[in-house]
Amino acid sequence: MFGFVVLVGIVSLTYVLAERSRSNFDKAISTREQRTAAVEFRNALQAAESSQRGFILSGNEVYLAPFDTARSQALRWLQALQLSAEDYPETSPLVQRLETLSAQLLSDMEMAVQLKRERRDSEVMALFRSNRGKALMDEANVFFAGIIFAADDRLTEGIAEQRANSAWLRTMTIIGGLIIVAVVGTAAALVLRQTQTLASTQAELALLNGDLESKVEARTADLEQANSEIQRFAYVVTHDLRAPLVNIMGFTSELEAGIKKLVAALDPMISQGQLSEAVVEEARTAAEQDIPEAVHFIRSSTKKMDDLIKAILSLARDGRRVLQLETLDLGEIIAASAAAVRHQVQSAGGEILETVSVPTVVSDRIALDQILGNLLDNAVKYRSKTRQIQISVRALHGDGDVLLLEVEDNGRGIDRRDLERIFDPFRRAGTQDQPGEGIGLASAGAVARRLGGAITVKSAIDVGTTFTLRLPLAQQAPERQLG
Repeated sequence: MFGFVVLVGIVSLTYVLAERSRSNFDKAISTREQRTAAVEFRNALQAAESSQRGFILSGNEVYLAPFDTARSQALRWLQALQLSAEDYPETSPLVQRLETLSAQLLSDMEMAVQLKRERRDSEVMALFRSNRGKALMDEANVFFAGIIFAADDRLTEGIAEQRANSAWLRTMTIIGGLIIVAVVGTAAALVLRQTQTLASTQAELALLNGDLESKVEARTADLEQANSEIQRFAYVVTHDLRAPLVNIMGFTSELEAGIKKLVAALDPMISQGQLSEAVVEEARTAAEQDIPEAVHFIRSSTKKMDDLIKAILSLARDGRRVLQLETLDLGEIIAASAAAVRHQVQSAGGEILETVSVPTVVSDRIALDQILGNLLDNAVKYRSKTRQIQISVRALHGDGDVLLLEVEDNGRGIDRRDLERIFDPFRRAGTQDQPGEGIGLASAGAVARRLGGAITVKSAIDVGTTFTLRLPLAQQAPERQLG
């Protein structure tokens, strides 16, 4: 900022000095013109006087040849002198006096020439002896000298002032040059330092990026290994859990068969009266009500546990399956998924609408079928009991190369407090009046992430729900198998 202010000051001062130099130059030109006009005017009068004197003394017309020219030049230079007096008013009285004197001189010269031509020599000699012409010329020379001396003084002053301006201009040029060099040097030093700092920062950043990439790769490898181990663990645990579960289910069946045998064995004893009525009633109640009810609870619990184990196995298998990317007909995919639930929808008096604005997508067929199947299953399962079901499936263009698959229903809706957790495994929202383990949306969300996309949801109670699957229109490469 300081350098800029200094440079502006130097430029301004240089401009002022340049303007003063121009003004001095203009004054010098006008002064020179006035001096030249005065000198030439005087010379013209002297030439006219010499020509007139030669003619009078010799009577030869040859001497009069320069007279008319000198007289014309004298008048022309008088006019130039009068014009120059406008720039220098102090010389105006001198010029006016010269105008009067020159008019008298030229008039006397013309009179003497005319008298000589008429051979009136005595009058001519009388005019000469009067010294009138000499007196007029001497007086005119005084005024000529005054104008010339004044012009010389102005020229001298102008030259001195111009020299001073030149000295100032030279000094300011040197100072300005030094300041410019200093400013440029300082700027260059700052730029060099900033460049060095930037280069150092870039080197540090490159080093940090290298470290970060290696750390990310190491963490990714650790994460993949951990994920693989978790999937193997889930697979092994669920597989091992099914073995005792199958045994429990088998023993439950044997228990039911044993109860039937026990009842069959009691019937002869009852008919023969070998047992009291109280014992018979208690045994019958245990055999026909208590034990079957307990067996029913055991069977339903084991079935639920078996369904959960199957769901965990399904999640584990989904994470291990390698995606098979291909160009898919979205209209065909959506139509097939809608056909799977169309009978249930039509039985409830509803309909499914399909809108396909995007014809194809590069993705995995099984994954898309699984996602759409889960979303349509939920739309049918959680329909409203007060109105006919309406489901819309849409394939739309999103921002950029993005596919939007929307499944909208007019069902009972989801409370906004449950929107964040419906994609968690084994978490269900709302009234639990439908069968299921709460694994469908969790599985759909996991598969969507493997496809490079995501599922979002908007819902309002007793209005409906819209699930939106965002996917790239063309996935670049299949995700590698984990584990």
